[in-house]
Amino acid sequence: MDTTIEKIERLNLALLGVGTLAGWGTGWVHVPSFLLGGGIMQANFWLLKKVVRTVLAHPRAGGGGKARAALWFSAKGVLFLVLLSAVFIRYPVQAESFACGVSLLLLACMIVSLPGLRAGSREANAGE
Repeated sequence: MDTTIEKIERLNLALLGVGTLAGWGTGWVHVPSFLLGGGIMQANFWLLKKVVRTVLAHPRAGGGGKARAALWFSAKGVLFLVLLSAVFIRYPVQAESFACGVSLLLLACMIVSLPGLRAGSREANAGE
């Protein structure tokens, strides 16, 4: 059974694919900027998942959990520095399309959480 994190990741990739196809077909978004925004958020979310799972995992006999967490956290730092350099170097990115790509992760989180919200409200109503 997939965890909520994997469902969010998969849905985000699907939304990114659909948005890319729609952008190429209609011209609503600048596709490279859209893919850059969505790809950065996907990579950041994946790295955050790795950091959290490494920190919360049970310590193994061989150790290395802290070093692995530091490695994943360092990768997140490098991703941040790449984004910061993009601001100073001024890559040719269209802000609106980039923002649309970035916001797909939030949309994926909301869509994945909707069934749980409905189930929770039914349980609350049944208890009244």
